[in-house]
Amino acid sequence: MAMNNLGPAEWFVVGAIGPPGKRRFYFQVVADGNRHSLLAEKQQVEALASQGWRSLQRSGVEVDASAVESILSSDLEIDDPAGTEDFRVGTINVGIRPSGLMNISFESDRDDQGLMFMVSPEQFRAMALVARRLVRAGRPICPWCRLPRNPEGHECPARN
Repeated sequence: MAMNNLGPAEWFVVGAIGPPGKRRFYFQVVADGNRHSLLAEKQQVEALASQGWRSLQRSGVEVDASAVESILSSDLEIDDPAGTEDFRVGTINVGIRPSGLMNISFESDRDDQGLMFMVSPEQFRAMALVARRLVRAGRPICPWCRLPRNPEGHECPARN
């Protein structure tokens, strides 16, 4: 696997492009002045946010709430990579160093490539809060079949 180690990230965020039901989710990382866009599934965004959040809580690492708020108040909009993303995410790994920095790695689902970088707990917490908002902003869930409702209409298999 050709793993590109970016070192410390200057910026790490998640976002979505397009209307609910047709959104494309991206993780974007800026390290050493270079932007990297990684296409992901909604479930991967949700899993990284929730599992990383739990890992941070269990580790006992202190998170500066005012630093998280400062990150959240900055421009966290992603740029639409318009088909120029680095790769589609397959596997995601998260680890916490004794210093409290978090190691994150993304591996491609198709080729032999990947990215690895470090973020502060505050950067991660800000990304996780944005990720949770994004996931909740999707299509409403049908109370009968638990599948997302499409804006054009919903043929519920449970009410058939």
